[in-house]
Amino acid sequence: MLEEDDSLARMMIEVAAPRSIVEISKRVEFELLNFLTTEQTRWSLVDSDFAVPLEALRRFVISGGKRLRPAFCYWTAVGMGADADDPGLMKTLMGLELLHTFALIHDDLMDRSDMRRGEPSVHTAFASQHRQEALRGSSIQYGDSMAILVGDLAFAYADQMLLDANRRARQLYAELKLEVNLGQSLDVSGSFASSTTLAKAERIALYKSGKYTVERPMHIGAALAGQYFAASEAITHFAVPLGMAFQLRDDVLGVFGQTERTKKPVGDDLREGKQTLLIGLACQMCSANELELFEGLFGRDDLSASEVAALQEMIASTGALKAMEDRIDQLFLRSMQALDELSFTQEARVALGEMAGFVVDRLN
Repeated sequence: MLEEDDSLARMMIEVAAPRSIVEISKRVEFELLNFLTTEQTRWSLVDSDFAVPLEALRRFVISGGKRLRPAFCYWTAVGMGADADDPGLMKTLMGLELLHTFALIHDDLMDRSDMRRGEPSVHTAFASQHRQEALRGSSIQYGDSMAILVGDLAFAYADQMLLDANRRARQLYAELKLEVNLGQSLDVSGSFASSTTLAKAERIALYKSGKYTVERPMHIGAALAGQYFAASEAITHFAVPLGMAFQLRDDVLGVFGQTERTKKPVGDDLREGKQTLLIGLACQMCSANELELFEGLFGRDDLSASEVAALQEMIASTGALKAMEDRIDQLFLRSMQALDELSFTQEARVALGEMAGFVVDRLN
């Protein structure tokens, strides 16, 4: 039975975000709220309608989020000698969070996800507004169009935040943007394919989220401290396996996560047909009869709760879930072994170790 699986039991243990994340998250959120409120006021003086997308962006930013990318950047920069109170560092942290905001808003639109952080996704909220106000035209088109624009605003503001960063940091930031967009393109095309290889599923995980969540923010932090060339290789040894573990945990939560914790419908990835490593392993490890049943359900956007449960049962019973948990553990161990290679302050190494544990054991 599902509830008897050790891998699923492990997922029931709540893990609180460590101080190393929470403190940075609060600082970044405070600065972003001030910035976006000021921007909303500034543009509203030109035209009151300009407040609409800016308010949607402000609401999204303060609705939650772990602020992992700013935290990884901060502890790298400060751990290598940067001034913790440098306004330029804070602007970079804000830029990374705004870029993530852009990615999430557009990701929800591409996936047709109705919820994000327990609230209607941006395109869903605007579509609802269209219907409530009986506006002209298609509510779906209106919602989609406004969500694209809100995401683009976040993208533009993110770029603005890094204008004064040093050249190496800006180059790394540009590479990060290319990597996450190309990784997302693989994810989208994979969702429309009938199957994918395990190698392609791993590449999607690496580029869609792995490098973007840990490695590149840490590289940027090292660049801000003027230490990129001295530290980049050691950072990669720590960050790439941890970033992969982060995305594999995300993939597990996309199938088995509980709505009250993930703030998204149970089995969202099953309805969207996400060709993740978990799904690839399950298809490889199941019987021919199970594969036929699986393929008949997987990717259907009208899956019932019982059909989602049947797919979960099948994935767990093949051993794919346990294999994923084992892989996550192996990647975490590799990352921890590389932690001592980092020429950071002791405080920064402790913070990164705490963050790594949270990244792999989180429930949302």
